[in-house]
Amino acid sequence: MRRWMAAPLVLAPAVWLTTLGMPSALAQPPEPSKETFKTPDGMELHGLFHATQKNPATAPVVVFMYAPGPDKDMTKGDWGTLAKKLNEEGYHVFQFDWRGHGKSTSIKDKDKFWKNQYLNGGGSNFNVYIKGGSPANPKNDLSVKDITNPTRFLPAYINDLAGVRLYLDTKNDNKELNASSIYLVGTGDAAGLGLAWLAAEWKRPAVMPTVNLLGLNVANYEYVPQRLTGTFDEAGADFGGAVWLTATRPTSMPPAIVQKWISNKDVAPKLRDNTPMLFLYGEKDRDGKRASEFYFNEVLVANPVKAKQLGLEVPEQTFIKDVKGGEQLQGIKLLGQPQALKTEDTIIQYFSALQKVRQKLPSKSRDYKSPYFIDVRYFGLSP
Repeated sequence: MRRWMAAPLVLAPAVWLTTLGMPSALAQPPEPSKETFKTPDGMELHGLFHATQKNPATAPVVVFMYAPGPDKDMTKGDWGTLAKKLNEEGYHVFQFDWRGHGKSTSIKDKDKFWKNQYLNGGGSNFNVYIKGGSPANPKNDLSVKDITNPTRFLPAYINDLAGVRLYLDTKNDNKELNASSIYLVGTGDAAGLGLAWLAAEWKRPAVMPTVNLLGLNVANYEYVPQRLTGTFDEAGADFGGAVWLTATRPTSMPPAIVQKWISNKDVAPKLRDNTPMLFLYGEKDRDGKRASEFYFNEVLVANPVKAKQLGLEVPEQTFIKDVKGGEQLQGIKLLGQPQALKTEDTIIQYFSALQKVRQKLPSKSRDYKSPYFIDVRYFGLSP
């Protein structure tokens, strides 16, 4: 159960979709700041930070994630309307370009990129799918169009999310946001990447741990899941919830592997009960409905009938819902449409219901100074 909640948040979909207030009028928010940050393997990624003006030092943050792919970047689609409304409601917003997308093409540390043991060599040679580079002849940049097999390369993007987390934790330690409440909004295959990231975060300490090295206790953390002695607060508890727009499962993430993240007691069994999720899809989008139902019914087992059959409690704030009037629109196209869809309002109302319980969670120093690798082999993924 949610050990970090003072009291359970029991709200039927009809309640949180109709009773919460709309954003109040505020001054025009400032333009988002252009940011750069590093991945554990030396890529420089570009992002935009949309800062709220309402209690910024203690405000939660929402991370936008689009589905990776050729000709995609964070400027495609109407993310701006949702970002503005979230700012008005007191949320910071961060969006970024995956490696090889948009302006995120610079390999700043070639040795770390081409020679690290987590993404190269053995059973994890993801970079073999990149044209024109190798450990012996490293290149300085990366375009998604250089990737010969995007599907097999996809798990490498999970390490971009490790870079995102360090970026957020650094802002947290600088009193620019509160990383004790992080929310996600993703489209398409980003749902699979996001779920893998959440699973990894439930294996990682929220605060830099002290490790015994050569008889000395020093702050050190290199990769997820690094074996540690003693107990620690998991970073996964910092995630307040997620909304997935037409959630799809990447083919490089087989159903049995994704399900294991939740069902295997050694991976991320706390994710199901502690990270609420909302799955949205177009009203007449059969494929989108089917894909969303995979996560809802089979992975999170949020369907009451199926949960009862397996002897599980139903996750209290995890829902699946069609967007009325959305027809066959998918992913980012469910945003920025005529007001009749109200997708942005639905997302804000959902997060607001969750944040009511989390709003008093204190900020705490994280003390991570460099990004950690996520060893995707532990989570059953391979190129």
